[in-house]
Amino acid sequence: MDNYSILNDLVSMKSQPSRIMAMGVGGAGGNAIEHMWQMQIEGVNLAACNTDQDDLDKLHIAVENRILLGSDGLGAGNTAENGAKAATASLDKVRDLLTARGTKMLFLAAGMGAGTGTGATPVIAELAHEMGILTVAIVTTPPKNEGPHRTVQANAGIEKLRKHVDAIIVLSNDAINELYGHMPAATGFGRANDVVAYAAKGIAEIVTHKSNLVNVDFADVCTVMRNSGSAIMGVGTETGEDRADRVIDKILTSPLFGNVSISGSRNVLVNISVSSTDGLTLNEAHRVRDRVQHHAQVEEENGTIRFTNIIWGMSIKPNLAENEMEVVIVATGFDNDDFSKPAVVKNVPDGPIRKTPLPPKVAEYKKATGAKPQESVYTPPTPKYRPAPAPLTRPSRNFAEIEECKRVPAYLTHGITLSTATKTHQIAGIAQENEPAESENTLKLF
Repeated sequence: MDNYSILNDLVSMKSQPSRIMAMGVGGAGGNAIEHMWQMQIEGVNLAACNTDQDDLDKLHIAVENRILLGSDGLGAGNTAENGAKAATASLDKVRDLLTARGTKMLFLAAGMGAGTGTGATPVIAELAHEMGILTVAIVTTPPKNEGPHRTVQANAGIEKLRKHVDAIIVLSNDAINELYGHMPAATGFGRANDVVAYAAKGIAEIVTHKSNLVNVDFADVCTVMRNSGSAIMGVGTETGEDRADRVIDKILTSPLFGNVSISGSRNVLVNISVSSTDGLTLNEAHRVRDRVQHHAQVEEENGTIRFTNIIWGMSIKPNLAENEMEVVIVATGFDNDDFSKPAVVKNVPDGPIRKTPLPPKVAEYKKATGAKPQESVYTPPTPKYRPAPAPLTRPSRNFAEIEECKRVPAYLTHGITLSTATKTHQIAGIAQENEPAESENTLKLF
């Protein structure tokens, strides 16, 4: 074999479909996998496990990648214990499939609250973890209107699952309904599957995509996700002016991930995609990383700023629109990785203080009055809990010239002068002006 062939084999290893697998567990997980099949995700093996044979038969994925858990194929009866027993009985079939496909990274998609997804997913995750497979779970919580029993069962399943996965992403069905509840039922369910599918697709394509200008490899993904606990993952697209700032704010304020903040994250994986090699400027790439950094960094107790470790890549996706930017963010390594419990975090200024020329009016005022600018000292506000602030409509700023402008009287900044008003009245159609009125003042534009 010549050197050229060896090089091609090494390059192709990155996109081998056997390295990454997305496996749906239970009915909801199977629906997500079917949606991924329709999306034609590249470089990912699609598999499904279920106690319901009818649900398995509806899927279009390869027959050999469908595993019946248990023996009767009649379901788990909405009981997590039954799902766990069925998975344990069929664990050898799951192990054989993972081994045959040479799986190195496994996404487990499931809906928590019912029987199969809640009970079987932790059992399969424990097996994958023992096999040394990087395991990421993407699960949904049941809506509150399904009753407390499902919520309690879902929470118990999530806690069991958390012990056996490297990272877990928990999505709220109530949040999904908040976004898509106004749509027809079929469309709304499709959007819910979109959420789970894009979570797996977004992370997988960081590794498998062939047109990468700045490469993110499997080792980088392992650095961010191995034994990381709870993770926050988001995908967003934006076009037009300030798209780099707006797409980050859009992702990080999405209700799909419980409105939790990435503040305090120790590792963040960022991948930027555009349609062509000249579709992204270096300044935009810098703005994306800069904005993620300022969302993630926190102030320590001693007053120092703890920065997050950002691993980033850039990909070319011809299917994107000409001026469209897609960004994938995966944040991990939180001190408190249970987002159901509020964690106090401190905010930091959004952006460095930049030395820029003062506006003319402010400069004139300083020269005339001899006013000296106060030092830009950041005073932390009252600590906020982990839920993120309201979505930002425009990029926030915290630059020195803004602080200077705020110290100048508004009438000077806007070119307004204070003058004395007069009383005017009509005599035979002719305006007459009296002496100045002592009690009336008005503002007159230059």
